[in-house]
Amino acid sequence: MKRLDEIKGWLIDLGGTLYVGDVAVPGAAQFVGRLRDSRRYFRLISNTTTHSRRQIAERLSGLGIDAKPSEIFTASSAVAELLKSFSGMKCFFLVSDNIMEEFEGIEISETNPDYVVLGDMGDKMDYLQLNRAFRLIMSGSELIALKKNRFFRDSKGLQIDAGAFVAALEYASNKQAKIIGKPSRQFFNLAVHDIRMEAGERWLSADFAVVGDDVEADIKGALDAGLAGILVKTGKYNDSYSEHYGIVPDWTFDSIKELGEKLG
Repeated sequence: MKRLDEIKGWLIDLGGTLYVGDVAVPGAAQFVGRLRDSRRYFRLISNTTTHSRRQIAERLSGLGIDAKPSEIFTASSAVAELLKSFSGMKCFFLVSDNIMEEFEGIEISETNPDYVVLGDMGDKMDYLQLNRAFRLIMSGSELIALKKNRFFRDSKGLQIDAGAFVAALEYASNKQAKIIGKPSRQFFNLAVHDIRMEAGERWLSADFAVVGDDVEADIKGALDAGLAGILVKTGKYNDSYSEHYGIVPDWTFDSIKELGEKLG
């Protein structure tokens, strides 16, 4: 196993790792600043499908964490990158209005799309919306899910996540969604590629590490993609939940602050 100081590229989860609700985790700003000051390459990653990278950067700034939109990599930006690599694709979007700026330039169709793109619509998600998506899928459209998380934690506590709606459409249509967000291997591959392109280096997957509070989406996803997994005991971390999955991270720290202290 590599030492912490041998890691070339860092993928740091946002919610639960750098902040919980509207409060920054102690040491979060210092950790990101240390990576930047030491010229380490990193991306701040998130499965959030309710805010664009620009909006996330603004929110982080309000929490005292300095970040540029180009340093942020989300499920929605990963899907947008993938879709824009195709020619003439038409999509039907069931996502938050906030992230539609990520999909600028992609043709929208509500009648015969190639893909139904599903994210988190919050209170706007209802039976009528799900049924529209179901009918399109049954007519031949493929389903792309920005994520398949079971739940998340915010200032109000645990909340059901978009994964429940993805599972409902898969069950009803008897078709599998293409999952792009964490913990999919493709998400991490795209994030790694983004850093490689910036660095101009062909680093191996083993040269990268994911830092996160979610043992399933962050740690298992990282390990499955050949990256190191660093678990922090903040956010949605739960001892029994971690033990249930039997996933062993490469490192475990109480928080991002402790990780920063060990990194030096």
